[in-house]
Amino acid sequence: MTNDLNAIKKEIIENDLIERLLGLAGCSNARARNNRYEAMLPDKFDSQNERAVQVYLNENLSCKVRPRTFHGTDIFDLISYLVFDCFETSEIKKCLPKSRHWICENLGFQEHSVNRYQKDNDPLAWLKEVRKKRSKELKIYENHVLDDNVLDEYILYPYTGYIAEGIEYETQLEFQIGLDIQSERIIFPIHNRVGELIGVKGRTLNPRYKTEKIPKFMHLYNVNMISELYNWHRALYYVMEKKEMIIYEAEKSCWLSSQWGLRNCVALGSSEITDWQARTIKELGLDIRIVLAFDKDKDKKEIKERAAAFGYAHQIYMMWDHEELFSANKKHSPTDLGKEAFMSLYDNHKKHRIV
Repeated sequence: MTNDLNAIKKEIIENDLIERLLGLAGCSNARARNNRYEAMLPDKFDSQNERAVQVYLNENLSCKVRPRTFHGTDIFDLISYLVFDCFETSEIKKCLPKSRHWICENLGFQEHSVNRYQKDNDPLAWLKEVRKKRSKELKIYENHVLDDNVLDEYILYPYTGYIAEGIEYETQLEFQIGLDIQSERIIFPIHNRVGELIGVKGRTLNPRYKTEKIPKFMHLYNVNMISELYNWHRALYYVMEKKEMIIYEAEKSCWLSSQWGLRNCVALGSSEITDWQARTIKELGLDIRIVLAFDKDKDKKEIKERAAAFGYAHQIYMMWDHEELFSANKKHSPTDLGKEAFMSLYDNHKKHRIV
């Protein structure tokens, strides 16, 4: 069996299937970081840690789950933990054949009696995957609607530090920016496509958050952003009017962009574009131009890879810093250097068409 397991791991690594496997197991926000992939635990674990699940890019596909006690070592043990709710070492070991079969079935490998694994040659396999993925997304990624009274827990009053950064008082009122005394975080609500409250996100006020290993951002009311686009309910009218959608990584960019007159904008809440998000945008019609306004630490190749989520039918552009005003080391967003620098990026985006 050992050789069989190693063959499966090799197939996963060579075909770059880790991110897909984590998504199928219910994890969200999976992304590559240095020597590993990181992701959030499935919703049933009620975790807000975006780096909780860690799969290392070594031959064994070693795994960790933070900060929980995980009594496994590799990708098979992780599937036993995530999918089959095996938490003790003995349970995980007994579940190995089950997790092995689950991985092969979900990644399109065929399991033969001689214990060899190969890719499924079924010509309709891709369609089955699409159907499976769609049904899984619709079932898993629907966020719970909160009562608006939830916001009574916070002080909805503009933050002076943001005013110093150029986010005006009126802008903060519009986006309901406030303060959570208990967690010492600046907060802002997250709404779904129709404007219903589904979450609250907080940014730490601790200037030593990096050295003290405090998450810069965290959801005070957990929300799965894989199925949401921040500011959609405010931006939709302006998107349809202008026939253009600007897509940022961070919510803060939406605040400043709106303040400066470009209200046709949404934010991902991360640097990845999920299939669900892409499909939601594509449903607006082929006449909607898409402008990707990513942070400076992304190069053109990375941005083009993100753009692939939309296919080839739309007009897709990127905001690109051809004047080298922004810093990759500081991970500058398009709005970080003020209105003039931002408008220069926007005015020149049509020179940088992707599709």
